[in-house]
Amino acid sequence: MNEYHKNIVLLVLGVIALHLIVRNSQSEVKRLSEELEQARTELSHAQIPLQRDTIRDSIEVVTQTVVEVVPKKLKDALAADEQLIKDLQLKVKQLEAMQTTTIVTGDTVPAHHDPTDCMYYYNDQWADLRLDLKDTTFYYNIRDSLSTMVYREYRHHFLWWKWGTKGYRLKIVNFNPHSRVTYNKYIKAEK
Repeated sequence: MNEYHKNIVLLVLGVIALHLIVRNSQSEVKRLSEELEQARTELSHAQIPLQRDTIRDSIEVVTQTVVEVVPKKLKDALAADEQLIKDLQLKVKQLEAMQTTTIVTGDTVPAHHDPTDCMYYYNDQWADLRLDLKDTTFYYNIRDSLSTMVYREYRHHFLWWKWGTKGYRLKIVNFNPHSRVTYNKYIKAEK
């Protein structure tokens, strides 16, 4: 076998080896992408811990990571809320994002007594409570206020330049000092 044939055989073997390496790396990338999507779907079903902070001495702020799901997996992520979506006459593919927040309101407050009316009452900016002992009725009115902000976390930054997207985070500001956010889930459809 002359030198020319050896070079051709080596070139063909090199092309075959390169083809096998590329094919294996593509299957590895596909496998890792499927694992990532599976992990995102599991994360959308999990209860993500809330990070708590306080601003202005008494206003609670909750921070949490936004779960991003590809649109075809969004239906699986929103399975628990499927009946609510149907009741609202929406389809899952119409949704951009969905948030579920649970708040517990409770506190101990001093009641004021009005002996002429046999009534106990408490009022502030967030709650009106009244107990009438004559007819044993209890009246309550609780007001709440939440602000939700979704913001982008940048992947890279240099001096004052920021670029790329690492992910999204969510901040919930609860203005009612009697209330506490106990659960939150925010699922966003990826573009």
